[in-house]
Amino acid sequence: MKVLKKIEETSIAVGLLAVTVLLFVNIILRYVFSANTTWAEEFIRYVMIWITFVGASVCFRKGLHVGVDFVLDLLKGKVKKGLQLFISLASMAFMILLIWFSIELVMFTKQTGQITPSLQIPLYWVYLAIPVGAALSLLHLIVRFVNIILNRPHIEETSRDIIQE
Repeated sequence: MKVLKKIEETSIAVGLLAVTVLLFVNIILRYVFSANTTWAEEFIRYVMIWITFVGASVCFRKGLHVGVDFVLDLLKGKVKKGLQLFISLASMAFMILLIWFSIELVMFTKQTGQITPSLQIPLYWVYLAIPVGAALSLLHLIVRFVNIILNRPHIEETSRDIIQE
């Protein structure tokens, strides 16, 4: 899991750095030199899509998604654990559906042979971000679910609680 964490966070960091640099360069080209790269906006859009879906999985790993902290803080014992398990199960069910339907979308797009206008890459590479991000999210949700059942505090959650105290 440590390797996966590194891959996720590194890919997000590299993506954000690339988008920031390219956006800055494109702005300079446009307003200083009256030139423009036709592919930059498209590249930035597609990288941001990938960052969003991989970033969603990071949020699930850190326990920063679905959950109402106010309500969870009011609950104790089995009721709190039950709500946490229900939230995890509902999230896992949603991720399974998202994986299923997004794979169908990727396969359909691959069969049609669609390509992006400027970059001329197959469009299914862009749509592939959805099942990849959902699969990563599902993996983190399963780990979190097992940790809740075994009464093990989530590592990210424990460090967050220490900071708040």
